[in-house]
Amino acid sequence: MKEHLINSVAEILQEWNPLGESASSITNLEGYRYEAMDIISTVSIAKKPVRAAVALVLLQAFKIELDSEALTHFSAHIERAIAEG
Repeated sequence: MKEHLINSVAEILQEWNPLGESASSITNLEGYRYEAMDIISTVSIAKKPVRAAVALVLLQAFKIELDSEALTHFSAHIERAIAEG
C-alpha cells in the first residue's frame, strides 16, 4: 500500500473528522491513519464502492451515525485520491 495514498485518505478523514469532538477521547486514533488503510484495502481487495467502504469502516471502527451528505461529499474526495493512486 502506497504511503502517499494512505496519507491522502487520512488527511481527507481528518478534514471531515466524523468523530467530531469525540476524536480527542480516542487514544490510538493517529489521525485516522488505520481507518484510511482499512478503507483503501476494502476498496481494492473487497471491490466495494468507496462510499460503502467508508461507511463500513467508520461504522465498524467507531459505532457512530454518519451524516449522509458528509459521507457522500468526503467519499467523493477519497475516491479521487484512490483513483490518482
